[in-house]
Amino acid sequence: MADQLEELKKARIALINERSTRASVIAASRGSVADGAMDGLIKVQKAIEAIDRAIEELNEAEEEYEEEDVDD
Repeated sequence: MADQLEELKKARIALINERSTRASVIAASRGSVADGAMDGLIKVQKAIEAIDRAIEELNEAEEEYEEEDVDD
């Protein structure tokens, strides 16, 4: 599970960098923001949120597994 968690964290960092890049492009647009730029930013944000949920679920599963080991 540790490998999965590490991969999720790496993916999250990559997406955070992508979000920052997209936000910078939008900020530099100096006018109306293209729909495609906003859509891209929203998709990246949703992906970050999905990874956050996956990390949380993985942590919960690990806690449950550890509790089962203690009970045995």
